[in-house]
Amino acid sequence: MSKVVKVYCEGKAGSPDFDLLNKVVSGLNIQIVPIGGKTGAKSAIQVKEEGLSKSEFKLFFRDRDFDAPVPPTEKLTNDGSYVYFSYRTTIENYLLDFKKIEEYSKVKSFDSHDLEKKYVAAAKEIRFFQATRHTLGKLRVPTDFGTNIVSKSGVLPKDLNESFCREAGFEKVSQSIKKTWGWSREHYDKVFDDFLNEFNDKFIESHEFLVYFQGKDFMKSLCGKLPDFSSENYYQYAKSVFRYQDYKDFVELREILERELKK
Repeated sequence: MSKVVKVYCEGKAGSPDFDLLNKVVSGLNIQIVPIGGKTGAKSAIQVKEEGLSKSEFKLFFRDRDFDAPVPPTEKLTNDGSYVYFSYRTTIENYLLDFKKIEEYSKVKSFDSHDLEKKYVAAAKEIRFFQATRHTLGKLRVPTDFGTNIVSKSGVLPKDLNESFCREAGFEKVSQSIKKTWGWSREHYDKVFDDFLNEFNDKFIESHEFLVYFQGKDFMKSLCGKLPDFSSENYYQYAKSVFRYQDYKDFVELREILERELKK
């Protein structure tokens, strides 16, 4: 019997996540399982893993969004569990390379006058917005500090008396409060300025923004510059010509899955 390996992803069948990952696993005996949004993803995966649907190896591939800093090199980021973050901010970012849009303009014959200038202008238009989103992503602290004072259920604390348990519980709350106090305006402005300095004209004109800027935000701005451009039709085209081999993090994902199948 072949090994049961599953890759969970955001979205649904026909979404960019689902379609691109199916290209990554092409030729491999691996099932792509969409679970909708990332909120409550682990619980949704747990439900799907119960009973006869349990896999021998599972992996959740998800957008980086603003939940984890972009690594210095093009690679996946693992959170220590079975969750892997894409290198680029969102899955749409992998479909928005300028060469793909330029090819599409020739196929569909829409007005592509000054196309690259408009492409860059669309990115510059949302520079401040993207700096804001990255700043909030870097500064935010999860409000859920959990319900345990030790590592996991089934592990007991070193002391079970009232005083210890009461104080250890409050310490969890206190730690969150202390982090929140770090959200001063001075700190916020410093982080914002750091991102803004990074998102300079050279950064945008060299198309580096494709890693950092939120793909849907950029597409919305781009459509405003190209009135004859259909994002829906473009995404269908871009998915059809997508090559996972062009992106190191997708190649890495393929290699992880191939190794698992050989075990």
